[in-house]
Amino acid sequence: MSVAARRSPEETRSCILACAWGLFRQFGYRTTIADIVGKLGLSSANIYRFFPSKQSLSEAVCASVLGALVHSMRQAASAEGSASARVRAVLLMLYHGMRDHMVNEKRVHEVVDIAMAESWSSIDDFIERCAALIGELIAEGHRAGEFGPGDPAMLGMLALQATIIIHHPTMIAQCMGDDPNAEAEAIIAFALRALTNKTSP
Repeated sequence: MSVAARRSPEETRSCILACAWGLFRQFGYRTTIADIVGKLGLSSANIYRFFPSKQSLSEAVCASVLGALVHSMRQAASAEGSASARVRAVLLMLYHGMRDHMVNEKRVHEVVDIAMAESWSSIDDFIERCAALIGELIAEGHRAGEFGPGDPAMLGMLALQATIIIHHPTMIAQCMGDDPNAEAEAIIAFALRALTNKTSP
């Protein structure tokens, strides 16, 4: 019995995404629809039923992986502690996610490079969601007197831009020094000092 016959449409779609992600990690962007067909035992028509092109499938994989990272960041944001401690935790989660899944795996890094070079919508959406999450925490910090004045949404994007070296895959790979974890901590501390309310006791 085929995968399509045994699974619901949503389960089949998720299975295709998981298979494509596994093949991207192994072979990079040269992975083809035929490779996925061979791996899953589906017909190409079943693949195209969910994804009309390799481009649409690739963007969906990218969105799925980045969505999982945003979910982890939201979990870090919902933990107990001050707003500044949770901003730090969110930015560290972003750093480790990008370092471990996007940089240390050469084939994945290749896919991410293509996604960024071609400005896939999933990349823009990911950046906006990250900035919005940080902005939510900054708004909490405003109410608690931790952070100085400013529009939280704008400050969230600025904080993300100020720490770009720790979440841009190419910059992590090329610009981080001998102790990248310590550098990441220092960059985040710098961003948090910029946000701190200078008039608080």
